[in-house]
Amino acid sequence: MKKFIALACAAVLTVASAVTAFAQPSVSVSGVVTAVTTATDKDGKAVNATFGEVPAEYASAVAEVKTAEKLKELIGSDYTSTMQVVDVKNVTVPDGTVFPVTITFKVTGVTASTKVAVLHYNTTTKAWEKVESKAGDGTVTATFTSLSPVAFVVDKATAASTTTTNKGTTTTTNKGTTSSTSTTGSKTASSTTSPKTGETNVMMYAGIVAVAAVAGMAVTRRKRA
Repeated sequence: MKKFIALACAAVLTVASAVTAFAQPSVSVSGVVTAVTTATDKDGKAVNATFGEVPAEYASAVAEVKTAEKLKELIGSDYTSTMQVVDVKNVTVPDGTVFPVTITFKVTGVTASTKVAVLHYNTTTKAWEKVESKAGDGTVTATFTSLSPVAFVVDKATAASTTTTNKGTTTTTNKGTTSSTSTTGSKTASSTTSPKTGETNVMMYAGIVAVAAVAGMAVTRRKRA
């Protein structure tokens, strides 16, 4: 009987460890640049900023900026080991636009407290340069004196973890809280659940299963006796 109880306790501890790990997921950045929300020129006039895939001729420059060594060099003292390039886009504005141009991009997974950096590839000097930028709730705003390939860098330790399923459900985790938004047709439903609640429920079920297992083992042993 003691062996059975020991096995049941071990099972409960194993489940508890797994639940704790599940309740505190590591944050990763899965968001990319999805749209331009606003763009203004030097005089504050709205301009039509667009973005697309980076031309193949800049492939080596894009590969270079994604390395930790290059990011550390460009970002300087603001660099952290948890920063990563989440997207690279070729950004353009109409000919005749008066620079500097300030553009706000929609970037999934970014919050107002997320550490970000925006890097611009200067096609004249053939070098990457850091530009002024600021994070917002779901946005990154940057000011450019010229345009071409732009790399968006996000600190995954301060970003929200966002996952989108093929059923139209987006889950965002930030500071220990998980929120889900499901879209069906024209209706959208949202809910927010603390990981601790899920942990408590699973632990309760694990305890019930363990007790039932011990009871079943005891009954079986008595019948054999």
